[in-house]
Amino acid sequence: MIFTSTLFFVFFLIVYILYWSWDSRKYREWILLIASLVFYASWNPPFLLHLLGIVFLNYLFLKPIAKTKSKKLLTIIVLIDLINLGIFKYFYFVSDNLFYITNLSLFNTSTFSFRIILPLAISFYTFQVMAFVIDVYRGKVEELPNFFHFTLFLLFFPQLVAGPIMRAKDFFPRLENLRIHKTAIFTGLFLIGLGACKKILIADNLGGLIDPVFLRPKEYGSGSLLLATIGFTWQVYSDFSGYTDVAKGCALLFGFNIPRNFNAPFFSKNIHELWRKWHITLGTWLKDYIYIPLGGSRGSETRTNINQTITFALGGLWHGANWTFLAWGLSHGLFLFVERTFERKGIKILPETGKFFTGIRIFWTYTLFTLAAVFFRSFSIGDCFYIFESWFYHIRPEQTNTLSFNLVIPYIIGGFIFHAAEAPAHYPLWFQRNRIKLLLAFLLIGALIFGNYAGKGQDFIYFAF
Repeated sequence: MIFTSTLFFVFFLIVYILYWSWDSRKYREWILLIASLVFYASWNPPFLLHLLGIVFLNYLFLKPIAKTKSKKLLTIIVLIDLINLGIFKYFYFVSDNLFYITNLSLFNTSTFSFRIILPLAISFYTFQVMAFVIDVYRGKVEELPNFFHFTLFLLFFPQLVAGPIMRAKDFFPRLENLRIHKTAIFTGLFLIGLGACKKILIADNLGGLIDPVFLRPKEYGSGSLLLATIGFTWQVYSDFSGYTDVAKGCALLFGFNIPRNFNAPFFSKNIHELWRKWHITLGTWLKDYIYIPLGGSRGSETRTNINQTITFALGGLWHGANWTFLAWGLSHGLFLFVERTFERKGIKILPETGKFFTGIRIFWTYTLFTLAAVFFRSFSIGDCFYIFESWFYHIRPEQTNTLSFNLVIPYIIGGFIFHAAEAPAHYPLWFQRNRIKLLLAFLLIGALIFGNYAGKGQDFIYFAF
């Protein structure tokens, strides 16, 4: 079920009415769990059993780990989770590369009689369950949930498919007091309308324009390739932040306040700041469960840079089983390495104050993000090199296929406007003062969108991860 489809709208409305029809907390929890099971099963029923098996297996380890603080038990269950992720997500990537290196038919996936299907949301629920188990080992979970609540935590359907990645503290305290206030209703509906507009008006339309460019980059000139790459940065922002807006809005309507995942990242003044505002829950996950355990910044400068590089390389591979994603992660690791080096040596290229210089730093940070986006969007490293060559070495004129500037720019501007709405420091107060007008406006826009475009949109980009 796509969040912006008529089917999901009807599904959510039914669940919402049933959820608030009774005052019983247990009844509401059961409604949420059943709805979450139906939501996941609507994609592939057999894989629901697989997901429940992973949940049950992790649950079996919780009490022994909490009681004994056994690192061995923790290692076993974390390895099981990683093997599960590895088999489904990286099997073909590893096999194809081994076949390329060895030329052994044993690794030739084209001759295999079976096909491995990537389970929906496997990257997200794997990271979420690993974080919970590790937090239990670290003593950060004060009270272990029963199997029912543990399952509900991992399958909570508003954020199941593409995050944000929740921690225990983001969910279980709310179960103690499942109530909703008028402010939460207004905010939830506003976020659902906002997210739907980002997705359907901006991301889907940009995707339809730029997808052919990345599918056959050699058929386009340098200008079209640059415009498509810039367009993609706004597509992926509008798509993913739109999803998390809808997810957060739906959760609010059920009485849960799940974590924020975006905070106007393209207004960041450096890559460090950008990663505090882009996919926030993944960034904090990588920091807490990879970077810090590796040693973080406690060791030498060399060791710190190695830890940072490993973290971003794994973060890149988490997104997909392709060398392009590894290159994307390493490129951000390189940007951070350069920033740390300049900071450590006291090198300042621009003054710290002044709106003009702040604007230059924001533009430069966005430029670096755009360059790295080539790796994220391209299908192969060869395509990446071709695009970079067309910009920096051999400028190619426009060919028969050309990406229209006039078609793409309006959607980029629209994405920028939605993005800018996240920036003002007093935005929540401003929203409260105008919430009735804003709510009516977004409900009207939402009605027009669902009436004209429902069921015709694209899948969310992060559904693939």
